[in-house]
Amino acid sequence: MERAAMLDLRENSLPDVIEYCKKALDVEFRDDGPTFGWGGKSAGFGTSRGTWVKILSRATGSINERTWTGEECASVLSGVSKPRLLRSIRWSDEERGVVWRADETTLVSFPAVSSTPEIRNDSPGLSNTWWSDLGESLAALARQKTTRVGVRQDLINRRIREFAGDAIDSSVDEWTTAHADVHWANLTAPTLVLLDWEGWGLGPRGLDAATLWVFSLLAPSVAERVSDEFSEDLSSRSGKIAQLFMCVELLKMVRDYGDHPDLEKPLSREADRLVTELAESTR
Repeated sequence: MERAAMLDLRENSLPDVIEYCKKALDVEFRDDGPTFGWGGKSAGFGTSRGTWVKILSRATGSINERTWTGEECASVLSGVSKPRLLRSIRWSDEERGVVWRADETTLVSFPAVSSTPEIRNDSPGLSNTWWSDLGESLAALARQKTTRVGVRQDLINRRIREFAGDAIDSSVDEWTTAHADVHWANLTAPTLVLLDWEGWGLGPRGLDAATLWVFSLLAPSVAERVSDEFSEDLSSRSGKIAQLFMCVELLKMVRDYGDHPDLEKPLSREADRLVTELAESTR
């Protein structure tokens, strides 16, 4: 989970940045104000031509190429329910020591399932069609060919070793293309759209289902539905490694940054279970 240096756009007045975007894209922003992304790392605006513009920045010298180019690289994906990229601009801001980018996409009018990555409602009202559409989109994505990497093997090894020592072999034997950030604030309903394509790329088979599952642990019936819908991927060896990786990755976020504190107990419980299952399967 990247923690690159960035401006918190909720706390910085940026009229010059907004005016630059409006002129460069030849569009007006609606008056209902911005919608901010996680940690204020981005600001989104509806526009006068019925589109959406997302503005974000990174400190000069701290740009992660994978996440910086994710949205435009995702524009070539097919069979996946996602916003369509219309145009992008980038420019250097020497005074603030950052590089800006703005992406204009088709407008998604449906709300996110949750305002936070985790879900707490055991009955979110998601239809069978919604679940089917999610499965079809993730299956179509998994079939895409890419050289991008969403989660590296060395990161998986390091996180699992920090938690379980040498109890298991964490090498992944099946890799597929993944969104790599499928949580409840990146999924809309009642019509499914997958948002935020910054970090997509190759990951262990079942990574997206594993990510959605860990963010569902506070709503047991939803977690069970995720497990049922994606049982084939999650029951594979790579799927179990993906689940364990996501458990220990979120535990690190809980303990190092104070994120998602309510998830600590269920994450620990499930991580212990998965270590036991994976260790026993190799004996």
